[in-house]
Amino acid sequence: MKIKITIAFIALFSIYSCQNSANKIDEDESDNTVTTVEQNIKYAKGFSIKKYEDYQLITLKNPWVGESKTYQYVLYKNEKPEGISADVFIKTPIKSIACMSLTHVAFIEKLNQTNTIIALSGLNYVSSEVINKRIAAGKIKEMGQGQSLNYELLVENAPDFIMGYGIDASSNNYISKLETLGLKLVLNSEYMENHPLGMAEWIKFVAAFYDKSSAADSIFATIEQEYLDLVKLTANISKKPTVFTGMPWNGAWYIPGGKSFQAQLLKDAGANYLWANGNEERGSLTKAKEVIIDEAYEADFWINQNSYKSISAIVGYDPKFSGFKAVKEQQLYNNDKRTNATSGNDYWETGVVQPQIVLKDLIQIFHPNLIEHKLYYYRKLE
Repeated sequence: MKIKITIAFIALFSIYSCQNSANKIDEDESDNTVTTVEQNIKYAKGFSIKKYEDYQLITLKNPWVGESKTYQYVLYKNEKPEGISADVFIKTPIKSIACMSLTHVAFIEKLNQTNTIIALSGLNYVSSEVINKRIAAGKIKEMGQGQSLNYELLVENAPDFIMGYGIDASSNNYISKLETLGLKLVLNSEYMENHPLGMAEWIKFVAAFYDKSSAADSIFATIEQEYLDLVKLTANISKKPTVFTGMPWNGAWYIPGGKSFQAQLLKDAGANYLWANGNEERGSLTKAKEVIIDEAYEADFWINQNSYKSISAIVGYDPKFSGFKAVKEQQLYNNDKRTNATSGNDYWETGVVQPQIVLKDLIQIFHPNLIEHKLYYYRKLE
């Protein structure tokens, strides 16, 4: 699954500590002598937050595909809790952070905490004006990408923690290095969610490190309400246009799985995604180009063509594409309207925390009679 521009080349991380999970806090353990409150998480499946008298416990679940381990982060305000173990202990509110993904930046900016960011991966790809001003002022430094992380910079600047993410077991290579250097890592796996509101709800995860849970609850409640109000617009539509996505890459065509957040967006926008049924994939599926040509030939819309900027460029890739109904009727839309000069795409930055705007774009594309809206992330290809 192509999640965002920065993910394509940023190395990913795994568990910070080698603590034996048997020694960690048991979330299901009942202790009547300790007051606990579990924060309400409605859509996100990848984390939970429990608030104890002296600390908060964040449990990260399913950090990447195929990984069933859970990781625990203990957040405390005063003294570090004794007698418990976790992967990372962090004193809050944090004062500094290094981010491995621009989606993390979007959450932090939504919480008005951009002054805490001291390092990022992929400065050239940032869309945020606020962040770009801080970069220009030398307040945010490039920490490197993939195999070329600037460990010296991270050690020298010593952020309270690094927010990263993992995709497979190879991520352990990077965390081992960070651990050796005494650097703390917190994994964020918002991209694993299969509902747009589930992804956006990770603002509650990020907010916990700033002691901004109330603000996050309020922000998310607004996002949720706007999204659900839009879903109501398409709820009773009888005629749903067919749609397919993507472009070939190295001989394969990657498409969203039937249980992915992209499939959910298309459903909520009142569209009939060609591969919504018949598979339980939460990430992406791979199909041969010839299969796509056969199955999508009569589809009404074609969206998300990666880096292709025009219909002529798409047809130039393969003349057979000129026969698609969507091409003949010029119903192609790409989510690259907010792309900067170095190919940084804001869709993959702020789209995660603004799913209601993404949904509004899609409804405008598929059902312009239902809504009056100027496209924000999408544009029609000419």
